[in-house]
Amino acid sequence: MSRTSNSLKNIRYVALFKLAVVLVNFLARRVFITVLSEAYLGINGSFQNILSVLSLAELGVGTAITYSMYQPLADGDEGQLMGLMALYRRFYWVIGVVIAIVGASLTPLLPKLIHDHATLNIPHIQLIYLLFVFDSALSYFFVYKQSIITADQKQYIVTTYQNVITICYTLAQMVFLLLTKNYFVYLALKIAGTILTNLLLARKANRLYPFLKQRQIQPLPQEVRATISKNVRATLMHKIGSVVVFETDNVLIMYFIGAVAVGFYNNYLMITQGLMTVFTMVYRSLTASVGNLCAAEDKTHAYVVFRRLDFFTQWLFGFSAISLLVLLNHFIGSIWLKESYLFSFPIVLLIVVNFYLTGLRQSVLTFRDAMGLYWYDRYKPVAESIINLVVSIVLAKPLGIVGIFIGTFVSSITTCVWIEPYVLHKYGFSAKLAPYFRRYGLHTILNVAIAAGTWYLASLLPATGLLPFIGKLFICAIVPNGCYWLVYGRTEEFRYALSLLESRVQKLLHRGN
Repeated sequence: MSRTSNSLKNIRYVALFKLAVVLVNFLARRVFITVLSEAYLGINGSFQNILSVLSLAELGVGTAITYSMYQPLADGDEGQLMGLMALYRRFYWVIGVVIAIVGASLTPLLPKLIHDHATLNIPHIQLIYLLFVFDSALSYFFVYKQSIITADQKQYIVTTYQNVITICYTLAQMVFLLLTKNYFVYLALKIAGTILTNLLLARKANRLYPFLKQRQIQPLPQEVRATISKNVRATLMHKIGSVVVFETDNVLIMYFIGAVAVGFYNNYLMITQGLMTVFTMVYRSLTASVGNLCAAEDKTHAYVVFRRLDFFTQWLFGFSAISLLVLLNHFIGSIWLKESYLFSFPIVLLIVVNFYLTGLRQSVLTFRDAMGLYWYDRYKPVAESIINLVVSIVLAKPLGIVGIFIGTFVSSITTCVWIEPYVLHKYGFSAKLAPYFRRYGLHTILNVAIAAGTWYLASLLPATGLLPFIGKLFICAIVPNGCYWLVYGRTEEFRYALSLLESRVQKLLHRGN
């Protein structure tokens, strides 16, 4: 099968399975809230985020080693692949042990980390936290074998295993919660799912690449080790930035506001991260193909492809952000849960804006990762992390959750928004940056105007009820996309995206016949 076919298969499988997981998770959250208290919802999110912060121990090793596999896979160099996998295994087993030890050592500090710890009234809370630590540490054992499947443009295999097992244990969690109302059974099923996923994917990797079972492993060449070391140092910086910006919001909310507020925020995160997970997995499945394109073609053609992907990104996340702004509170308060779980509009606006800014980075990050340009913006995540933490902590007391989210917004605007495209255009394309920012600014101004118009039309409908929600959904589908068609209908990027969509629809119809 060609690499292009593999890439298309990746996209199809990733989107379908991620969508199924998101839908099952929505149902599971409703069952969770119905059976258990808001306090359990809060600690569930709080403990997950504490362990996400500890994932800094991963050091960005996975990204760096996966990038190093592209060339030996293309060359069929089994010896070098075995050496890379052995290195990967050693790293990840050490990381799993470190996370177990460091995570467990934080147990006595829980009363100080959780603002409303005294009022939660949850028995055995320390044991619950240790089970989260155990599950997180387990996730690093045997997971290294997934990297070669991903590097070989077979991410759809990893996605299939992960999501089928996730759906199965999530359904089991719902059933056992309804029958037993026991949170420990809920956690035990999650741990079993982690173990099963890693073991089955390790066995699948051994079947796809039988040479991995050989015991004699040749040492990696010095130049390969040097390249990995350099990329690990660079990706470590990016790992720090990613964790601090995207994972510490919940930790700060837990510390300054309380665990119950974390539970409320996680309801919003389920929706925004559900969308982001589907979208970013699609972009990730393109990374290897883009890497091959950049290696085989000249920079001019790669830049044309980037322009097309960036236009699609602007459209996709502009439309998504507008829809979220209009629909989030109506969906959570009236369709999914209840009004007592809602945040005020300023908080929702900041959640959506941060989602939008993160989304617009995806086309740039896809090409940056494919070209291996981590080194050139390695200090950016450090600055991003410092700005995010300082602004969030300073504003948390006077402004509460709004201040924490402003910190995330300020750190993105002052670093990621301009540094990442600067590095890509200078070191990847050798192209001028000004046209990119002109397009970025025009897209954003247009999206703000469309959002205002869409919000006004949707506000004419009632704020609760299924039929008004369907009406708002219809407005969100028609107004933004109609405006994009009017503004961009004659551009090359729009015509390319439309022709690609038409060809995919025709193929689906042909298969149906």
